Amino acid sequence: MKSVQSRWMKKIITGLIMFLFLIVTVSAVLFYFIFTNDLKDQLVRTNVELLDHMEQKLDLVLKSIDNEAIQLVQYDEIKTFFDDSMPQGERTENDYRIGSHIDRLIRSNEYLFSVDIYSYSQDRLVSGDILTEEMRLKDYAWIGQFAQFDGYSNWLASRKLLISNSNFPIYRNVVSFVRTYPLIHSTGARKGAIAFNLKEEMLLPLIHHEGDAQGLNLVLDKGGLVVLHPDESKLGENMGSTPFVAQMASEGKSVGYFHAKVENKDSIVFYKVNPYTGWRITRIVSEIELNKPLTVIRNTLVVLSGLILLTAAVLALAVGRWTFKPLNRFLGTISSRLNAVSPGHTGEAGGDGFRILESRFEDFLVNSEQLQQQVRETKPILKWQLVIELLSDSKINISNTRQHMGMLGIQLDMNRFVVMVAEFDQRNESLTAQDTHLYNYALCNVAEELIQAEGKGVAIELENGCCAILMSFQDSGVEAELRASVVADLIKNYVAENFKRTVTIGVGGLAEAAGEISQSFKQACDVLAYRLILGSNMVITRDDVQSDESAQYYRLVAMTDGMMDSLKLLDGEKLKAQTDRWFEAFTQYGVPPEMIRQLNLQCLMKAAVVAGEAGIEPEQFRMPQEMRDALNQYDSLDEMKGFFLTMLREYMDLIRTKRGKREKSDLIVKVLDYINKDFGRADLSLNLLADELRVSVSHLSRLFKEQTESNFIDYLMNLRINQAKRLLMETDEKIKVIAESVGYSNVNTFIRIFKKLTALTPSEYREQRQEQQE
Repeated sequence: MKSVQSRWMKKIITGLIMFLFLIVTVSAVLFYFIFTNDLKDQLVRTNVELLDHMEQKLDLVLKSIDNEAIQLVQYDEIKTFFDDSMPQGERTENDYRIGSHIDRLIRSNEYLFSVDIYSYSQDRLVSGDILTEEMRLKDYAWIGQFAQFDGYSNWLASRKLLISNSNFPIYRNVVSFVRTYPLIHSTGARKGAIAFNLKEEMLLPLIHHEGDAQGLNLVLDKGGLVVLHPDESKLGENMGSTPFVAQMASEGKSVGYFHAKVENKDSIVFYKVNPYTGWRITRIVSEIELNKPLTVIRNTLVVLSGLILLTAAVLALAVGRWTFKPLNRFLGTISSRLNAVSPGHTGEAGGDGFRILESRFEDFLVNSEQLQQQVRETKPILKWQLVIELLSDSKINISNTRQHMGMLGIQLDMNRFVVMVAEFDQRNESLTAQDTHLYNYALCNVAEELIQAEGKGVAIELENGCCAILMSFQDSGVEAELRASVVADLIKNYVAENFKRTVTIGVGGLAEAAGEISQSFKQACDVLAYRLILGSNMVITRDDVQSDESAQYYRLVAMTDGMMDSLKLLDGEKLKAQTDRWFEAFTQYGVPPEMIRQLNLQCLMKAAVVAGEAGIEPEQFRMPQEMRDALNQYDSLDEMKGFFLTMLREYMDLIRTKRGKREKSDLIVKVLDYINKDFGRADLSLNLLADELRVSVSHLSRLFKEQTESNFIDYLMNLRINQAKRLLMETDEKIKVIAESVGYSNVNTFIRIFKKLTALTPSEYREQRQEQQE
């Protein structure tokens, strides 16, 4: 037994050492590549930022010189210098004053070496010297070049300027800026030029630092001439044919970097074009210098990895022996305990004592699988129960609920929710309960898969044959309902394409907290009921069935109530007059075309509801999509109004035909006359009318609803509110007086009912009507 344990221990320790070796090696390699890549990116960004900094400093100095040139030209002495008609004596005195200005300017600007002012017409400098041909070719070559230059200013590359013409001539490296006189002129009107010569050794520190041994910084002009370079021998050299300079020009970018060979060394060339001068500020960094930090890191990692591997091997040998002693004791204890529980298995132990453990653990695994199977079978029920509690108005502890959601496979963000209710159409099909359950199960699976693209959610089958879909959103935004509608469209299209069936989905409002989920669920159920009007195979949202909250929208919607009353009373002339006023209001309010079409469609659907209440079968109505398409094809209000009136007349004819089949009741005529005459009585009720006309309340209620297609309370309430509207518009009586005159002894009750039917208080209604009349 001990020899078996010894072999087993050696194998485990050897495997542990190999595992540690693999972990350390892989970690070191991964760390090296990840860190070095990041470090390379940082080095590149650092060089680019350094280039930006150099460009900004150089640009600031050059622009300041340009400003000095512009200010110098404004002096009267400069303007007088270019006047050809000035006498010689005055000219000499003027030249002296110009020299004073130039001296002050040079003393105030450390970058400025000298200033040359030249007149083309006089062919002389401000010093009075007449240029020789030798001077034109050497120090003043810019004069001939700038005479035909197509522009007003130009920055020249570095050049040597003669200071002392002795046996040992002295030169100075300068960078010149030339500006025309006048500053702005037409072709052929150039009188002269002013050249500012800048000290090259003062400009060089702007791009070069003695301590920067990693890279080489230089400045090239558009043609490849060297403007600034740490090596003075390179100044003014044409490097345009150099491969890396040619590549910079060919790329055509304002900023960038690339790999190239510079002086037979692999290097990275960074460059940026100064938009003011067109110069290329260039930085050349040798890849050997760039990779020095990476080499140090690599060598350090190799040493550390070796030390860690050596330490791990020693620790594995030492700790392994110390660790497996209690493990052996543990195995012995487990074996003795298992043998005590099931002594029949001792014969299977064999020589090493591990078979009995294998047998026991196999029993444990079998029992665990059975337990997991029971949990899997129970999960759908628990999931259904948990979602039902969220959808219902029951008070549950959300914090306690969240810890069970992961176990049940429910993923929700517990802060923003939208509930959707989906139901298959064609409910009259002869499907068994099992088939319906399978369709709903497939629909729930499809919904959960599609939800993952927009957020998190869960879907379950409800007892009434519908499917409830709960979506949650982590981010805060007003588009949650819109995103839920998009998912609903995806579900609807998927069902139509793969199930060959249609489904209608109602989308509830946004619930900001888990406690408001039941409200969103109720809204989804409510809007789903509008399938009777809007049709099947649709996604119905609250926007499809709810009115706009704006006062303008409410005024237009409120006008349709009178039109529906005229439709119920089959008063065609009044209905046409009301329709004319309604369409005039569109023009008066400046209603957008899309809202006009939506209001027309909504009014036609309300008319369909009125016709449905009259007993008209839904099959006789036009489909909402058909009416929407018809409304969209009209480009003028007159054509749309003609279609609208035609539809209302169709409904009116259907209602008239339906009512013609009913028996007319003289009793209801008396009741209506009584109501229209005494609607102002506060005690007017169905019981009072039944006593007055000596009939039973139930018979009168049933007959009234059959003949008027409305119950008594709604009819009386609408009549009183319409009369109150008329009094509010035609009189200045107080609200309380009007309430009592139309049969409401309690003014608060009157205001509440008025606002419910018109969405406005009586005072607001009166103010709006007065504004419209004005």
